[in-house]
Amino acid sequence: MKTISNHALLKIALAAMAVVSVSRYAAAQWTLDDFSTGPYSKTLKKGEDNNHQSGSMVGGTRGTALVACSPSSACKNDNPFNQPSSFDIQPATKTTPSALVFNSGYKADSYLDISYGYGAPMTLDFSGYDRIRINFDAVDQVVNFNLLVFSNGGALYSQTGCNLADTGLLKSFSVDFPFADFTPGGHTSGADFTGINYMVFIFDEAQGAYSGEDWAVTSFQAIPIGAPAADVTCNGLGT
Repeated sequence: MKTISNHALLKIALAAMAVVSVSRYAAAQWTLDDFSTGPYSKTLKKGEDNNHQSGSMVGGTRGTALVACSPSSACKNDNPFNQPSSFDIQPATKTTPSALVFNSGYKADSYLDISYGYGAPMTLDFSGYDRIRINFDAVDQVVNFNLLVFSNGGALYSQTGCNLADTGLLKSFSVDFPFADFTPGGHTSGADFTGINYMVFIFDEAQGAYSGEDWAVTSFQAIPIGAPAADVTCNGLGT
C-alpha cells in the first residue's frame, strides 16, 4: 500500500483548515436583507410613495420611500418629459438573484430610501462586526450613497457615505462601509453599534437631477472583524 509523505499530510491538513476557515467566515456573515421576501413594486412620475414590507429581513420589516420629482420644487423643471421612475423588490428567478432594482427616469429627479426598525422595534448588536457591506448586481452611472444608523431610541446617530462609481459595465461588486469611518451626528459621540434601533440606506443621484442612473442591490450584510475587504471601501462622507 502506498504511504503518504509528511509533506502530503501537511498539505491535506492545511487544506482542511482552509475549508473550516471559509465555513466559519461564511457562517459569520450576517445578512440583514437579501430581498428574497417582501416583494413590492412602485412607479411614479411625481410625488412620493411610502410603504412597509414584511419578511425575513432584519427586524422583520423593511420601509421604502420613493421620491420622484421633489415635492418642494416645480415638476416641470425636475421632470420636463414627465418620465417615470421605479423600483422593484423581486425574488430570485432561474436566471437572476433576488434583488432590489431601481430605475430613474430620463431627466427625472428621483431617489430611494430603504429603512429598518420603523415598522417594528429593533435592537441590533454589531459586536464582532466592523462594517456594513452592500452587494450590487451592477450600476450604470455614479450613485450617491448614504447610510445612517440610530441608537438610544433614535437620540444618537452616525452617518457615512460617498459617491459609488460603476466598477465595470454590468459588473457586480461589493462596497464596505466601516463603522470606524461613520461620522457622529448631532454633536454627540454618535450611535452605539451594540444597540442600533434604526438604519436608513439612501440612494441618490450623484450627477445632478438629470443623471438617470439605474442599479440593482442583491443584499445588505454585516461583515465580521478580520474578514476580507470588499471590492470598494467607502471611507466616510464624500470619500
